[in-house]
Amino acid sequence: MAEVLGIGRLQARLDSARVLTGPQASRFWSLVLERGRRIPLAYLLGHQAFMGLEIKVGREALIPRPETEQVVEEAIGLLAPRAQEPLHLLEIGTGSGCIAISLSKAFPHAVVYATEISSAALRLALRNAQDHRRAGRIRFIREDLFKAGGGRGGWADLVISNPPYVPSREIGRLEPELRHEPRLALDGGPDGLRAMRAVAPQAMAFLKPGGWVVLEIGARQGESVRRILKSAGFEDHEIRKDLQGLDRIALAQAPRQGEI
Repeated sequence: MAEVLGIGRLQARLDSARVLTGPQASRFWSLVLERGRRIPLAYLLGHQAFMGLEIKVGREALIPRPETEQVVEEAIGLLAPRAQEPLHLLEIGTGSGCIAISLSKAFPHAVVYATEISSAALRLALRNAQDHRRAGRIRFIREDLFKAGGGRGGWADLVISNPPYVPSREIGRLEPELRHEPRLALDGGPDGLRAMRAVAPQAMAFLKPGGWVVLEIGARQGESVRRILKSAGFEDHEIRKDLQGLDRIALAQAPRQGEI
């Protein structure tokens, strides 16, 4: 109702005696019917709040979630002492662009490289970057870095990703809302770790010595992801929990210059 009236939720409650126009009533009940079909609310409204920003969303990309906000906050915390430096940040699988845009806002002197396999998702991410005036600091690249192949160059200060991590067999048991989101962004293969196994060595190759990788992970994947990061050569790997007390964020640092 707040969306239909173009006002805040509190104001919508205060205006509960308001009489709707015909078009307003029609749109409201149309949205209610669609929501009853378990279409995610964010897809119906066309936007979702993330890190204090309004992000356009559509079925071409995952809906931004509070857990992912925590991932971004962890990354910002790691690099906060270097906020005024010309950092180079890489996001693998940008989707709506919410992570890349949030990092670009937090580090205005950084250049963010955001990769994505889906052309439709890239177009959505670019629109969001333009809306928030960050398109000039974000380089959107159509490339699949969830496939094994190795990064190049050792140039990034941070690699961040929310890769697909739901085991394939569990996709059909997800909440109905999730089934409307792109399977490509959810399906992590037989054990949910297929993308993690590709991203870890990619990140190691892209990172500068001492650079960080930050990953969103599944609630039961902490130890498995820790082993994957260790195998890729990372040190100081740590699993942090979300607000529900579940494994959600993996942090690891590339060896500093001269270390093994």
